[in-house]
Amino acid sequence: MVKVSIADGEFVVRGTFDFGYMGLYHDDEISIMEDVSGIRDWETVSEALDIDSCTDEEIADFLTNYINGLEAKIQKNIKLLNDNFLILIFDDMYQCGNEFWETEGLYLPEFMPDDPETVYDDAATDEIDNLMRIFSSTPNDGTVQKPDAEAMLRKLFPMFAFDAFISGLKAESIGLMDNYISFQCTDSFGGVVACGAYDDLDSNLNFTDWHNF
Repeated sequence: MVKVSIADGEFVVRGTFDFGYMGLYHDDEISIMEDVSGIRDWETVSEALDIDSCTDEEIADFLTNYINGLEAKIQKNIKLLNDNFLILIFDDMYQCGNEFWETEGLYLPEFMPDDPETVYDDAATDEIDNLMRIFSSTPNDGTVQKPDAEAMLRKLFPMFAFDAFISGLKAESIGLMDNYISFQCTDSFGGVVACGAYDDLDSNLNFTDWHNF
């Protein structure tokens, strides 16, 4: 949970925000992407408050509740968000032929095939393409039923060290915008798989602007 206050004309966030696999963010890692005057133009603020008469402190209180409510919504649907994140990561990996097995700690030798070129075989890449179609441009707020993507990816890529990768992800920053929240994170393996991985999520928790590397 967070608490929003005002300091030197800026909204300041203190506390933590749990974004699942994408990281646990603290204090200065959480930013509101607008100054005090600009916040009054936000649709989310104007729908909740009388902009002409409310104080900056009342806006700060609203933002506190808004961000904490957004975190609760994310946690309620965290499985879908985690799955969507992993699909985007694996789509990047196979598109660029990422040789993760060259990085110590990112692969499980006992599950590596004799020919590494078969890691991204047709069955695996077809399944990733299918998952991308299911998850792309669709809500992750629980209104659309989706398959267990992580379980499918773990089955397709038993040689990938999922647990080490997930536990090693490093939170970098969160940005709060009107009806959007962004995150950025990097893996602890030198950014071999996730390097400044970034996306904007809309009010339906749909991933809208994926960047990696």
